[in-house]
Formats: sequence, structure tokens, C-alpha cells
Amino acid sequence: MQLLVDNQLLALLVIMSIGLVIGRLRIGGFSLGVAAVLFVGIGFSTAEPEIQLPPIVFIIGLSLFVYTIGLEAGPGFFRSLRTTGVRHNLLGAGAILLATLTALVIIPLLGIGGASGAGMFTGAMTNTPAMAAVVDAIPGLVNDPARLAEVVELPVVAYSLAYPIGVLGVIVSVAILGKVWKIDHDAEARKAGVAPQKLITRRIRVERDDLAEVVNLRNGLHLQIIVSRIEHNGKLFLPEPGDTVEPGDILSIVGTAEEIERAAAEIGELLPGDPTHDERLDYRRIFVSTSSMVGIPLSKLNSRMPGILVTRVRRGDVDMVATPDTVLQLGDRVRVVSTHDRIDQATRLFGDSYKRLSDINLLPLLAGMAIGVLVGMIPLPLPGGITLRLGSAGGPLVVALTLGALGRTGKIVWQVPYGANLALRQFGITLFLAGIGTTAGAGFKAALGDPATLKIIAGGAVLTFVLSLFTLIIGHRVMGIPFGQAAGIVAGLQTHPAILSYVSDQTRNELPSMGYTTVYPMSMMVKIIAAQAVLFILL
Repeated sequence: MQLLVDNQLLALLVIMSIGLVIGRLRIGGFSLGVAAVLFVGIGFSTAEPEIQLPPIVFIIGLSLFVYTIGLEAGPGFFRSLRTTGVRHNLLGAGAILLATLTALVIIPLLGIGGASGAGMFTGAMTNTPAMAAVVDAIPGLVNDPARLAEVVELPVVAYSLAYPIGVLGVIVSVAILGKVWKIDHDAEARKAGVAPQKLITRRIRVERDDLAEVVNLRNGLHLQIIVSRIEHNGKLFLPEPGDTVEPGDILSIVGTAEEIERAAAEIGELLPGDPTHDERLDYRRIFVSTSSMVGIPLSKLNSRMPGILVTRVRRGDVDMVATPDTVLQLGDRVRVVSTHDRIDQATRLFGDSYKRLSDINLLPLLAGMAIGVLVGMIPLPLPGGITLRLGSAGGPLVVALTLGALGRTGKIVWQVPYGANLALRQFGITLFLAGIGTTAGAGFKAALGDPATLKIIAGGAVLTFVLSLFTLIIGHRVMGIPFGQAAGIVAGLQTHPAILSYVSDQTRNELPSMGYTTVYPMSMMVKIIAAQAVLFILL
């Protein structure tokens, strides 16, 4: 222990390593994941309170974590606001408001102090950035330096006590209601159109003479497809703007089996055989590593790609049909169809370089985070003379959402390659949890022998069940949201990947992820504000 006291870097690495190992252990199908790092940090600092990490460690980790989340979620977040996202975010905001009002009632009833109560609230909501915002706000509310050292530990201790029930309570709620309501997850996925289906390519002989331009067939027939090539009088062409077809022409179409069946019913006769083995054209999967090809819709890139057609985009583990509105990101893999003489040009155009993808341009990342930190410092006046700040969590998140949606500004590409984003995010949250865990120290040791500990755990349980049950009952039974998606919304409101992982394992479809990403950014920001409001009102 003395070795860890004397060497802060060693202490950080040991806490992170042990925490990640423990986080992989599964008990009854559940694991703590990266959250275990927090408890290891608390454990070490409880055993030896002098094991402390500099505050800058968890501040950097937190900012990096929320910023990378915002970059990835930005495009989908703003897009969802134009469809069902508004309803889902209103549901989520209502659930958080109800939990906040409940906290304001039960914290005084249980005799819990304001700092501990705010920490209990963030633990029940399993939201580490909100807890960090509470810790960050305390110095501005406590003028006595001697008392400040004691008070600043209280939210972290209460957070760590309420945190486990914040995870387990949601899982129990989802499991029980799923059984009671006899949810058929496969049927929900089919009805919502998100049942797992792979993309295929099939040929269709045209039998109509009134079809729109080939590049507009997708919109004209309301189909999720792309025409990858046209065969006319035995000659093969890549579709270009203005091209039309006539009866007898053969179209090669990329889409799911269901969409291709619908396309055949609208266009003509479905022909046997797999056209992807046609030797008259070249087909290649290419990594997107050239920054000039990202952040711009494919429709605006067509002039740079004569004789080259992108038919599919694979991002992470998900395949998508390429559309004119598709915006590529660094690290995407594109399926390209081209003539033999242009396939090498396509490779050069998109880059196809692992090395370049690994050589991340840190300047936009650091500049964006710096802007986020500055935004987080802006005071937001509220009624009653209260001033709130988004802080080192909310500021970078808001900026990252905006920059992630923009994709690029001139020559500056804000997006980070998919793999690098995940790695930076994991590293950031691990840094934060290790750093914040060691701030509890002796305070957590004292809490374990204090009867008030049970009050914090019980209060946290009430808040967790209020939020999860309200969201599931109102969302699924009243608003008609698929149960899997409603459960994903709860996971997003809790901003906890372990809950999303559990729900996804139960549903085995994309509905939970859809709900999670839709409300996650809103939830992060609203809970940061709500936690500080609880602190200001009750401290």
C-alpha cells in the first residue's frame, strides 16, 4: 500500500487493471463491466486513505468519455428529433423530472444531507458525469475550507452506495415486466422492421415502361434499395443520374431479401443467380481512410467518382445500403462496384489504409474538447439567483453532439474513426472511475459502519424504481413503444452500458440500441442539471 501511496501513476494503473479484470466476471449473467474500476478505487482508498490521484486525472477522463460519446451520437440524435425522438425524449425528461421531485421529497424525510442526497440521486441514476458535476459545484457553495474537505467526499460515497441498485433495479424491472407482459421480442423486431437481415444482391428483369430515373427508384417506389448496375442489350453499366430503363433491361439491386421481393413486385421478374460474381465488373471492400471523402453526402461525392458506385457501407458490425444522403466516416468499409480500369482508382480515392486510420489527427479532437470545456464554464442563470454550469461533462457533450452532426467544417474533420472512438471512450471512463473512486477514502470507510448507509441504499432504490417503472409502463403500455425500445430508453436514461448489454441480450435485436442512443444525450445533460438543482436546493 505504501508503494501505491508514493507512486500515483502505479496506483492509477493497478486500480484500472484490477477493476477491468473484476468487471469481466459474470455472476448470474451479470457483470459490472468498467464500473468495477470505481469500486476498486474506493476499496484501495478505504484501506489506505492516503492513496489519492490528482483531480486532473478524472476531469480529463470524464471530458474524453462524454466527448467521444457525443461525436458518435450526434448525427443520430438530431435525426431522431425529426421523427419519434421528440416523443421519446419527452418521455425520458418526464421520468427524470419525476425522479428529481421524488428525491427532493424523500431526501429530507430520510434525514440525508444535501451533499449525500445529491450523490445518492446520481448513484440511483448511475450517472457519473452528474456526480462529477455535483462534486465540481460544492466548492462554490461551501466557504469553510475545513468543512469543504469533508463535504466533497459525501456525494462520491453516497453515489457508490446507491450505484449498484441503480443498475440492478432497472434489470429487475425489465425482467419482471417482460415476463408479466409476455413480450415476444422477435415479433416486436419484425413489426418494427429491425429484425436482423443481411444485405444481398439480386437481378430483376424490368417489365414496366413507366419507371422513374434509376437513381430515383428508391424514393419513387419507397424501397430501401440501391441499383448497383444496369444490363441493357447484353452490356453492363453503372447507373448514373439521368439513366432510365425499359422493358427487358436487367437491374442488379442491393437490399434485404424482403425489400428485394417488394422491388420485384414493383419492377418485374426476379431472376435466379448471384450477380456479384459477374466478371464484367470489379467488386471490392475498401476502408475509408481519406479525410476528403468523409463528412460529405455521397450525392456530392459522385462527381469525384466517375465509373465508381458505392453500394454498401459497413460501420462497426452493421451493414447499410448506401444512399445519396449517406455520409461516410473514417473507418467505414464501403462496398464498391466499378469497371476493371477504375477499381484501383477507387482504392486510392477512399484510402484503404490501416496505418492512416491508426494515425489519428488529435488536433480536431483536442480543439473540440477545448471548446467544450469553455462552453461548460458559461454560467446559466436560473430563477432564485442560482447559477448553473454544464461543467467539464455537459460542455464537451453539447459541443461534441453539434460537431458530430456537422461531421466536418471546411477541411477539419471532427469525427474520430469508429475503433479509435471506442478505445478513447473506454480509456476515458476508466480514468474517470479510477480517479473519482480514490476521492472517497476514509469517508466511505466511515459510511460502512453508519446506519445512515441503509437509508441511502433504500432511497436510491426508490428513485431507480420510480424512473424505470414509469418509463416502461408509460412508454410501452400508454405510448405503444415496443418493449425492447422502451427498455433501451431506460438504459439510456440511466446512461449505463451494462443495462443496455443486458436488455440487448434479452431482445437480440436493435430496438434497445435505438432507444438508448435517442435519449442518451438528453439524459446526460438533464441529469447533470437535475443533480446540481438537488444539491443547491437541499445543501
